[in-house]
Amino acid sequence: MATAIPAMKGKFGTTEYYLVTMRAKELADRLIIPKELEDWDDMSIEERFQREVNYGRVKKHIAPYLAHDEDRFFGAFIVDIYNGDNVEFEPIDNIISKLPALYQRAGSAFGFLYFQGDEVLVPLDGQHRLAAIKFAISGKDEKGKDIPGLSPNMEVASDLCTVILLKHDPRKARKIFNKVNRYAKATSKSDNLITADDDIVAIITREEVADKVIHERLVNYDSNTLNASSPYFTTLSTLYEATGLILEDTFGKVDRTTLPSPADQNLYRQVVREHWETLCQKVSLFENALHDPSENGDDKRREIRRDFVLGKPIAQLALVDAVLRLRSEENDGSRLSWNEVTERINLVDWRSDAPLWQGVLMSGDKVVTGKQSAKFAARFIAYYLGQKTFPKELEVLRDQYRGHPGNEGKDLPKPIA
Repeated sequence: MATAIPAMKGKFGTTEYYLVTMRAKELADRLIIPKELEDWDDMSIEERFQREVNYGRVKKHIAPYLAHDEDRFFGAFIVDIYNGDNVEFEPIDNIISKLPALYQRAGSAFGFLYFQGDEVLVPLDGQHRLAAIKFAISGKDEKGKDIPGLSPNMEVASDLCTVILLKHDPRKARKIFNKVNRYAKATSKSDNLITADDDIVAIITREEVADKVIHERLVNYDSNTLNASSPYFTTLSTLYEATGLILEDTFGKVDRTTLPSPADQNLYRQVVREHWETLCQKVSLFENALHDPSENGDDKRREIRRDFVLGKPIAQLALVDAVLRLRSEENDGSRLSWNEVTERINLVDWRSDAPLWQGVLMSGDKVVTGKQSAKFAARFIAYYLGQKTFPKELEVLRDQYRGHPGNEGKDLPKPIA
């Protein structure tokens, strides 16, 4: 059946396009995924891979966002019109013969797009969002099964989606698809942590730790590393990883895609604040670094980062992990007090050139990097601070320690307690 919809005509390079809006339900009903196209078998392996829908991501992240967030919003869909030779655009100035002079130029760009009814609409960009619309409205996945934790939202069906329509040209279609998808730059981890509003770990890290405990000025939000001249104490990424460890040590696995109840959020905040406030107030090197958050304290922070491993983000993360290990409950339900733990931490020689840290946090005069290095350092620090270790665990730790260059044949240092 022929239809006419309001549209704006534009041109980018050599490509003409039409900008329209469509109800989400209509969009979901009219568009088909690329895999159903006749020329699917002719596409390259790379193109097929890129056009496969990751239904797991749609069910876990995108569809719940649509169904449960009243502030939901999507960017424009880019849609290819197959069999669109008879699609016509009629500008408004053809319909209204005497437009006022001020509107005449604009009148050639605005008008109506006429469809004959036999067109095939295929997303060049937006097929995951398309699947999410269907799932959010129905509450069912691609196999017709109910999606756990997702409440169907019929209001999504009425949402107006922005659609960029292009008449099909095989060469251009593939080029546009590949450019849009291949060169789309993912947001950085730091950007995600700054903007995340459904990740409770990110929210607590920003609002409780970075803002209230440490001071925003002393947290590097832009990078995951600190150079010698940085005035910062740590990075947002380090605080996030450490805060996640604190929460999961106390509450088990934490859902980072959906906010918990307000009561649970308050409880999470209390636990995290206690850990960070204790460490920052009672660990001498941390307290010294954070004592003056103004520019007057920047040189002190640079000095601590230069001379002590605890001035480096990877060691800070390892220490938080080690403290959690050290304070884990014994079989009788007891655990070390915060005072005992921080007293032991303050007895440690944290100087970067101390032999203790070679093959653990330092390799020569270089700081080690990577998650595995941080985990090994955490186990080593917990052991050194007096964590009760089973013989098999001790043997594994010793083997790992000796496996680092320079530590061949060495035994583990004796714990301080």
